[in-house]
Formats: sequence, structure tokens, C-alpha cells
Amino acid sequence: MSGAIYIPTLSRIDSLIKIMPAWLEYGYPIVLVVDPMELKQHVQFRDDQGWQGYVSIARVPFNDRGMGYKRRYCVQHAYEMGWDSIIMSDDDHKPRAGTEAGLLLNVAEKPDMLGIGATVQIYARFTGGRINDMHGPILWPGGAGFSVYGLNIRNVLEVGSFDPELHSFGEDAELRREGIASGFPWYVHADVRVDAVNQRNSPGGFMAKYDGSLAARTAAERECRALIYERWPQYVSHPDKPPRMAWQRMLSDYIPYWRNLSALHGGSL
Repeated sequence: MSGAIYIPTLSRIDSLIKIMPAWLEYGYPIVLVVDPMELKQHVQFRDDQGWQGYVSIARVPFNDRGMGYKRRYCVQHAYEMGWDSIIMSDDDHKPRAGTEAGLLLNVAEKPDMLGIGATVQIYARFTGGRINDMHGPILWPGGAGFSVYGLNIRNVLEVGSFDPELHSFGEDAELRREGIASGFPWYVHADVRVDAVNQRNSPGGFMAKYDGSLAARTAAERECRALIYERWPQYVSHPDKPPRMAWQRMLSDYIPYWRNLSALHGGSL
């Protein structure tokens, strides 16, 4: 059965106040996934807002293990709860008024799906405005669709789930690479639109422990990029160079018919 909304979060109560009312409107169970050190704080926050019965708080076993670890926990928790599909949302994104985010759950539970992302405003620029005239799921041939996305739990587990070693960079893109290598393209839903409530790199979040130290943050990201490069040197740039990923080349190598499915390349699902 589907589904629930999972929001892994760290040190962003101010963001949750902004996004939670929009998610609560859908009536799906919401699970905030927190570090042990912030469990009491989030339970108190939930209770103060009167969201008991609508929002549950799940804590990972250990503090400060990063985003790959926490997203992996979300998937395992969803599996144990019996969900076929879930929505995974960043803790600073919310559905735009008038959108139906539940469509992500409906599409993600289909047996041939791995993940399907919501669209954000910048995708119009990526596509020369074409996505504004599209509807429904479309195969996405670039590196996007990661802020809010639906996941097929069984298929995510089949491809290995999120990598807990990717604590500071690229854990969602790595799931997508593993999916492509297993024959699963990544999609976005042109009718599901979301917005950020914070500026990029705002305080809190999973890079919070590096705030104030650009060198430490850069080193953490480089460590993750080095792991990814070791696995996919033919597609991913060296960690000493700006991040780049040859998504279309990888699709062509593993799913050679992908252009026939891509509305952005004249195909259709």
C-alpha cells in the first residue's frame, strides 16, 4: 500500500514551521526522521503544534551520520511499515498551492518505477520553458528531481538503497545511477510542483556541522565525490574538478532506447 511522506531533518525547526502545513493538507501520514540528540526537541515541536495523530517522529540509531544514512533509514522504516511507495522531501521544500503531490505516490508504486521527482521553477529554464506545457510523468535525462520525490520501496531496496557512506554529497544521485544500471530511468512529474522556503546553504541541515568552516565542508564533499568517482569514472568528474555527471551517456549505455521514452527528445511513455 502507499504511502507516507518522509522528511529527514536536522536543526531546521524554522523550516519545518514553513513547510509542514502544506504537507499536512494531503492527509497522508508524515514521518519526521531525526537524530537521537534532537528527538525530544522535535516531539515537543510536534506536540506544541497540535500535530499528534498526523505526524510521527522516528529517530535513527546514531547521531551525525549524514544524509545517505538517514535516507537509507527512511526506506527501511517505510518497508517495515508496509508502504509500497513514499514521498521523500527535503526539510526546506513544500508543495506549491494547487498541486497534487500525492500523484508522486501513485506513480512511484508502479512496478517499473524507481523514483519520480517533483518539478521546481528552474526546470523551466533547463528545458527552454517546454516543461510548462507538459503533463504527467516524463523521463528526465539530466541531474534533477531530487528535492522532493516519490520512491518505489521494493525497487529502491532491489538496487541497494541509499549509500550511508555518502554523508555530505550525492546520495540521491547515486541511487539514480544504481537505478539506471539496473534498468530504471528516473522521472519527474510535470504536474507536481514544489518550492524551496530557504536559500541554498542556509543554516541547519545536514551540512550544519561544517557551518563556519568552508574547508571542512569542502573536504567532506570531496570524500563523497571520491567514492562516487571510484565507482563511475566513465561518467563522473574527478573530485579535484567541478562536479559533472554524464547522465545521457550513462542512459545510452544501460537503457539504449531511453530517447524513445523521453518527451524532451520527441518520445513518449
